[in-house]
Amino acid sequence: MSKIIHIIGSLARGGAERFVIDLCNEMARKPEHEIILVSLCGNVRADSFLDEIDDRVTYVSFEKKSGFSWSVLMKLTAWLRVQAPDIVHSHQNSSEYLLLYRLDRNETIFFHTIHNLAEAECQGRMLKMFRKLFYKRNKVIPVTISVNCSKSYREYYGLRNDVVIENARPPVQVTAEREELLKKYKGTGAGFLLVHIGRISPEKNQKLLIEVVQKWNEREHRPCRLLIIGEVKEEKLYQRLKKQVGADDHIEFLGGKKNVGDYLSIADAFCLSSTWEGMPISLIEAMSVGCIPVCTPIGGMKEMINTGVTGFLSEEVSTAAYYEALEQALHSPDKALIKENLKKDYEEKYTIGISACKHLKVYAIAMNLMEHKVRELYC
Repeated sequence: MSKIIHIIGSLARGGAERFVIDLCNEMARKPEHEIILVSLCGNVRADSFLDEIDDRVTYVSFEKKSGFSWSVLMKLTAWLRVQAPDIVHSHQNSSEYLLLYRLDRNETIFFHTIHNLAEAECQGRMLKMFRKLFYKRNKVIPVTISVNCSKSYREYYGLRNDVVIENARPPVQVTAEREELLKKYKGTGAGFLLVHIGRISPEKNQKLLIEVVQKWNEREHRPCRLLIIGEVKEEKLYQRLKKQVGADDHIEFLGGKKNVGDYLSIADAFCLSSTWEGMPISLIEAMSVGCIPVCTPIGGMKEMINTGVTGFLSEEVSTAAYYEALEQALHSPDKALIKENLKKDYEEKYTIGISACKHLKVYAIAMNLMEHKVRELYC
C-alpha cells in the first residue's frame, strides 16, 4: 500500500481547494492507497468544504493562524517523519512548509501543483528562487494544470520539467431546490439568465461583467439577469461592485452556494470575465451540465473553449468584445449542439476519474525511478 499525503493551506471555498478534495476522494476509492489530506489552517464547516471529505480520506489540520508559522512548520516536519509517506503533494502556498522535511534523508517523492499562471502563483524573488532550486534539482516535481500554465511555468522558471495534468471535477449534482429556482428565475416572460461562479477578487473581473449586463439591458428588448455566486475574498472590492450595481434588480450577489448545479442547469450561459486564470473548476462544472460558457480568452479557457463549438470566447478582455461574445452565445442557433459538445468534452477530458488516474500513474513512475536509484546506491 502506498501512502499519499496532499497538503494545502486551507479548505476555504475556492477552485483549488475544491479540486484537492475531489482528487483525494477519488484516489481513496482504490484500497491500495492510503490518502491523507492535510490542511495547515483550521476550517470552519460552514465556510469550507470540510463536510465533503470522503470517510476513506484521513483529514489532519495543524490549525495554523494567519501568517507564516515556524511552530506549524516544525510540527508538520515531525509529523511527516513519523508518517514516512511515499508521496507528498503540495498545493498553493503550502510548499514552503515542507522545506525541512525535504532536506531530510528520506525516500519521499514530492510534487507541487501550480494552480495558476506561474508568475501569479509565486510572487517575489526569494520565493521564486527557492522553488526554482527544488524544481531544477528534481527535488520537487512541478504539476501544471493546462498547456497555457505549462508555458508560463517554462517561461517564468526557465525550466521544462513540469507534468501537465488538467483540472477535473465530478459532475455537479442537481437538487430538489432546482424547481424553485426555475420558477423564480425562468418564469413566463423572463429574460436570459446568466450565472457567474467565482470568488469576489480582482482577477475574476466582475466589474466588466456587470458593465456588459447593464449595457445589454439598456439596449436589448430581452433583458439579462446576472447571478454572481462566490465567496467575498476582498471586502473593499465587493463594496465597489455593489455600488456599481446600485439599485439594478437584474444583478444579484448570492454569496457561496453548495448547489451550483441547480443554477448552472437552468442558466442560458455561464460567464467568466477573468483577467487571469489557470483552468477554472467552475468552467468544468458548467461543462458537466452543458451550460454554455462565455469567457475571456485567458489561461486554460483558451484550450477548453472552441468558439461556436463548445462555447464562446471574447476577442479580448474588454467590455465591447465581451458584449459581442455574449450576443453570439445568446442568439446562437446551435445551442442544443453546443450543449451536447460540452457534455462530451467533459466526459472525455475533465472527469475526476481521469485526473486521478493520471496523478496515480505519475506517482507510480516516480516511485519506480526512486526504487532504481535506491538499488544503485545500496546494491
